[in-house]
Amino acid sequence: MRLRSAALAAVVCVGCLAPARAANVSLEGGQGVTVTSDDGDTSINLGFYAQFRFQVVKRKYLWRRSDLNQGFPPFSIENFGRAEPSFQVRRARLIAQGTILKKWFNYKVEVDFAGNDEGLRRVFIPPVFTVGGASDFPGVDIIAGANDQDGRSLKLLDAYADFTPKAYARFRAGQFKVPFGRQELVSDNKLQMTQRSIASDFFAPGRDRGFMFHGGTDTQRVQYKLGAFNGTGLTTAQNLDTSLAYAARISMTTSGPFLDIEDVVDQPPSMGVRVQGGLAWYTSTDTPVRANPQIPESDIRNTRYEADLGLFFGQRGNLVMDYYTRRYSVDQTFDLPSSCYGAFIQGRFSCDQSGYTVQGGVLVDRKRNQELSLRYSALDYDRDLDDDRSTESTLNYTYYMFRHTLQISAAVSYFEIGRNAAGSSAFAVKSANPTADFFDPASFSPALTDDKNWLGVIQLQWTF
Repeated sequence: MRLRSAALAAVVCVGCLAPARAANVSLEGGQGVTVTSDDGDTSINLGFYAQFRFQVVKRKYLWRRSDLNQGFPPFSIENFGRAEPSFQVRRARLIAQGTILKKWFNYKVEVDFAGNDEGLRRVFIPPVFTVGGASDFPGVDIIAGANDQDGRSLKLLDAYADFTPKAYARFRAGQFKVPFGRQELVSDNKLQMTQRSIASDFFAPGRDRGFMFHGGTDTQRVQYKLGAFNGTGLTTAQNLDTSLAYAARISMTTSGPFLDIEDVVDQPPSMGVRVQGGLAWYTSTDTPVRANPQIPESDIRNTRYEADLGLFFGQRGNLVMDYYTRRYSVDQTFDLPSSCYGAFIQGRFSCDQSGYTVQGGVLVDRKRNQELSLRYSALDYDRDLDDDRSTESTLNYTYYMFRHTLQISAAVSYFEIGRNAAGSSAFAVKSANPTADFFDPASFSPALTDDKNWLGVIQLQWTF
């Protein structure tokens, strides 16, 4: 209902600018429809973009238990490696943005029509016992969500007001991206490849609800962002503990402003050679709500840092690098995330993680409509644990038929996920069998190996 109201309000705003005598209307491919009042102080731009994808995931290893009757190690396992073809509408987004009454009073609303379900839904029907103690009904645990996502949930992504009266003093409130992670801050339809790196997806907080002070010098060669957020992302509507999350980012360029872009085709022809970089910090403390009142409350402290550097060479090419680090520290080991499962087994109360991405691209023809890009990204889920790294190597080709208005990309990626890394099939088999020694290869026969996956993607992007 709230989303329908937001969409209706956007339509009403367009109507508020009527009649046509009091407004100017423009339509441009890839830029949407813009309606502006005569004085230029009130405007609305309506845009839309969608990404249609065909992909094939080739899993060389997909480990499963082969004999569920075995109660003690070594457990017999089998490899069910397979190829998984899939058609997807990866994104379908409607964006309304503009100004109200003053050019420094900005707003933005972004809705995704192809967002996945936001959470796992679980219902437990308890058993029914007779007077004699026998069970007439054993009970049923019904789970729906992660395995049943159909991609049809309407999801509100951005909804904020941005007050920008001075270059050095601006204020934003609402729901928007936390200023952490260079690649995360690039719009999805302006990414150099069909998806972000594994390091960006793992470390960037994404969107959250809160407020942010931001600004910079007159030339915007130096910019800052400082904000406070719920710390829950979009998973819950409100914060349920006593603390907030805080984020800060500072960026600098040899010629301003800082460009949140990746595609070489988006680099201004007059830009020349440019160097830009940034530093970011994010911290949050979560106090989970205990379903069992006998379990004491405790905190999960999560602190992250990020550094990025970008080299831009006009409309010829670019090279961007990102480095991330994060530390989890807890009062109870069972509060560690699944990515720190090794620390939980070893009885450690902290877990240090790191990752990085190196990515670059070049325009390969004189018409400047074909781009070739390469990326390597790596994750270390726990620096004190072996065989828990994940790596990604991606080669991407993009043909811009009409720049971002219509573009097609083809990419091939190779992923290697360590046997002790969360997300690998080896990790799933090992963590599901508590009677086995998690770190002992002899607990399973044959010995578990790293996952080795290939991903092939063909994606068409259309922007209105």
